Amino acid sequence: MNEKSLKILEEYDLELFSARRGRGSYICETSLGTKLLADYNGSEKKAAFTSQLLQYMEEKGYQPVDKAVANKEGRLLCRDRDEQSYILKDWYEGRECDTKNNADVRQAVNNLARLHGYMVWKQEEKTEYAGEDLRDIWRRHNRELKKIYEFIRKRKRKTGFESLFLKEYDRFAQQAKAATWELEQSDYGELYQSSLKQGQLCHGNYNQHNVYFLGRRQIFTSNFEKCGYDIQINDLYQFVRKIMEKQEWSPQTGDQMLDAYSRERPLDDREIAYLKIRLSYPEKFWKTASAYSRSNKAWLPEKSVEKLQTAVEQTKEKEVFLREIFE
Repeated sequence: MNEKSLKILEEYDLELFSARRGRGSYICETSLGTKLLADYNGSEKKAAFTSQLLQYMEEKGYQPVDKAVANKEGRLLCRDRDEQSYILKDWYEGRECDTKNNADVRQAVNNLARLHGYMVWKQEEKTEYAGEDLRDIWRRHNRELKKIYEFIRKRKRKTGFESLFLKEYDRFAQQAKAATWELEQSDYGELYQSSLKQGQLCHGNYNQHNVYFLGRRQIFTSNFEKCGYDIQINDLYQFVRKIMEKQEWSPQTGDQMLDAYSRERPLDDREIAYLKIRLSYPEKFWKTASAYSRSNKAWLPEKSVEKLQTAVEQTKEKEVFLREIFE
């Protein structure tokens, strides 16, 4: 975003006092309070669905959240001359969750469990906004890994990334296949259908960048744009994996996280089994390889090599974590 984006605010019934850059956005002080102006890549219909969900959650007692503000025409999205869409949302100043601070992490996980209690909303649109079957996703990922392997294997001159990928491929490919098989043999299908029937929704992007501490006890949760009907443990999985990658898969921290979640929302046996299977899939290895396949092979960012090395180096730590937490 650039300063020209701020002209979009002329379409709202407010006065702009000041604006400063945020992460891919502008934080604006206005006559209606603090707002955040950001790009939006979804549809008007999805924006309306998300807005209605946040309104429902707020009425039930979960707040604060970043509800969208309607413009003068009553629309939630505005477009510039290049047809780029923008959304203006309520915003609250706070401190991001510190991934190395276990007190922050525990509170964030407890907040997620509380959030999930409010994100149960039966609507006709649940099929339209339902998450894809994970079995199909993992099969697709496994095929992609094999395709990348075949591509790299045939290259005559290999980069450091490519050599490391070939060296470690068999081990990670076996992990991916094993996790996929476990998922297919589990109660995943029943859990998925049960979650849809109950109207359970996921935040869809619950990470440290969307969790803000406003004070000693209050947490502001932001960025619900990827919300949808699915197994809520997906949110817990995403957050646990992110934190564990930054804390070298510490069993102690992992146990504290699951305990913090369960105190607010107890996990049943099917959910625990599903969480274990999700964590056993080599997600970071696949994501790094997938990013490589979409990149300019002649010039690969050093960050990609570092991510692949991290995935390799943390393999044993992750195996210990899975044993100590789930066995």
